[in-house]
Amino acid sequence: MVRLCGAVLGLFAFAVAIFRGLLADNPIDVTLIRSVKAMFLFCVIGLCVGWVAQRVLDEHARRHHGEIFKEVDEDEIGEAATQVPIKASPVDPGRPGKPSDGQAVAGS
Repeated sequence: MVRLCGAVLGLFAFAVAIFRGLLADNPIDVTLIRSVKAMFLFCVIGLCVGWVAQRVLDEHARRHHGEIFKEVDEDEIGEAATQVPIKASPVDPGRPGKPSDGQAVAGS
């Protein structure tokens, strides 16, 4: 987006300077020199404007993204607090060291 703004403003300034030079009946060399200077100047201005616009859009997207996922995070935290933790032990508490009935013994 930054380079696009620079290119668009530079070419726009070049075209405007050419048309103004032609309408004023200036010599071709003077018109071209002024047009090229205007193109470079407005290209730099366009790069600065494009950089600022990119930063504004990035900050807006980051803030909007944070607002959306803040609601999701709060919902997940609320759901996690109401869930009962599941015991993930494969060992049957009645027979220490022995696998539970549904578990296969390694190597058999």
